[in-house]
Amino acid sequence: MFLVELPFPAARPGDDTPGPASAPRRVTIVGGGFAGVSAAVQLLRRSPEPLAITLIEARERVGPGLAYATHDPDHRLNGPTWVHSVDPLDGEHFTRWCEAHGVFEADPRARQPGGAAFVRRAVLGAYLEDQVRNHAHWARTGGTLGTVRARAIGAVRRGGKTVVLTDQGQEIGGDLLLLATGNATPRLPAPLDPALAAHPGVIENPLETARLLDIPREARVLVLGSGLTALDVICTLQRQGHTGGVVVVSRRGLRPRPQPPFNGPLPVPTGRQNLDRVLAQAPNFLLDTEPTLRAWVRALRQQVAAARGNWYPSFDELRDSVWQLWPRLPLAQQRRFLRRLRPWYDVHRFRSPPQTEATVNAAIESGRVHHLAARLRGVRVDGQVLVAQLQGPRDAAPREERFDTLVNCTGLDAASRTAGNPLLQSLVAQGWLRPDAVGVGYAVDAHCRAIGADGQVRDRVRLIGPPTLGTFGDPGGAMYIAAQIHRMVPDLLATLGVTAAAVAVDPVWG
Repeated sequence: MFLVELPFPAARPGDDTPGPASAPRRVTIVGGGFAGVSAAVQLLRRSPEPLAITLIEARERVGPGLAYATHDPDHRLNGPTWVHSVDPLDGEHFTRWCEAHGVFEADPRARQPGGAAFVRRAVLGAYLEDQVRNHAHWARTGGTLGTVRARAIGAVRRGGKTVVLTDQGQEIGGDLLLLATGNATPRLPAPLDPALAAHPGVIENPLETARLLDIPREARVLVLGSGLTALDVICTLQRQGHTGGVVVVSRRGLRPRPQPPFNGPLPVPTGRQNLDRVLAQAPNFLLDTEPTLRAWVRALRQQVAAARGNWYPSFDELRDSVWQLWPRLPLAQQRRFLRRLRPWYDVHRFRSPPQTEATVNAAIESGRVHHLAARLRGVRVDGQVLVAQLQGPRDAAPREERFDTLVNCTGLDAASRTAGNPLLQSLVAQGWLRPDAVGVGYAVDAHCRAIGADGQVRDRVRLIGPPTLGTFGDPGGAMYIAAQIHRMVPDLLATLGVTAAAVAVDPVWG
């Protein structure tokens, strides 16, 4: 083993106090996607004292993470640029970055008539990489952001510090550990045999977009799942001139709803308007209603009826306040939502970009793509052909259909919390983490502090984003992750011993 960035003063065992004021407080962030980069940027910008932040990421590029590493030109963000700033105090920052880097000239289809812009996902990845470079040295305080390319495999408490162990033999210590591990890598869902992933016609991880380019044009393709990733796969295939037909299978046959119309000028949010919207009190039509799913659905439908069927405004009020509303739901109601209602919520929540919607609609109208409501009961291999057993809601027994290629787009697998992530496995084994009550993430408190197997809060271990889904209901999406971090920052600084109540920061930056 060898030590990395550990010039700490001597500390007594069990001493959790930070080092003297002359030594920068050290923060370790595991995960170099949007959540990790946003946490680093917001901490550096908010702290009135220098912080030394180390961001650990196993991938070659720090910033894009799992979601934004694609270079496929037809894979776009499902929200406009103004909801993707790493610092929610300056919601226009990503838009300005795109303008400064010629994104809209290179991609004229990005801008919509009303002013909203839906850029390629790779653009956000490049933006995040740029923010890591730009914050390597934060001149206002002397803070730093360094990166380590390695895989975190464990953590221990030593000398009052939390020390992260990596697969390169490094030991990276800090006063605070932030887990920004995001979603697990997609796996084949049950009841499929995991060994099926080795079949050349099976694409277990659709985010490996280079494999999509190898699908023969005449291949008959089965897409499992009908969310945004499935739409991306369809767009890639259509651009390649695919003619073999695509069947998109999901239990309910639902697909993402389109974005609201962008025909006229939009009131484009500026400054922190997006953040203030998310931080605002939940709408009265839900707060004044009994906290049950039935009552909330009824109240939402009444709002939509009063708006003559325009569901966007009322649903968006619900979406923006889920982090406040979800904890009010009894545990049985939370579990019921995840078991029965989540697909309907998700198709309204995660909407397709206009460009994607147009491509998919054209493919459906031409007969090249079909959506099917059915359960996948299994897949067997017949030579090079994949034989799927599909059972529709009215089928007495499964029927068999033959495909050349299967693409897994089933999304988040709750059982994958620790699968393939040795750090999380280690923290669970040590009792630092425990599953949340609904079984889709890890238990945290209101400040995202980890709650261990003993029920004790671990003040110096925090989780960000998707791993907190069970506690907050919907912490996904850049805007909501950035807002979650914004809410955490005052408590993070207090934990680090940064005592200033506030720091004057110009919200508009380069």
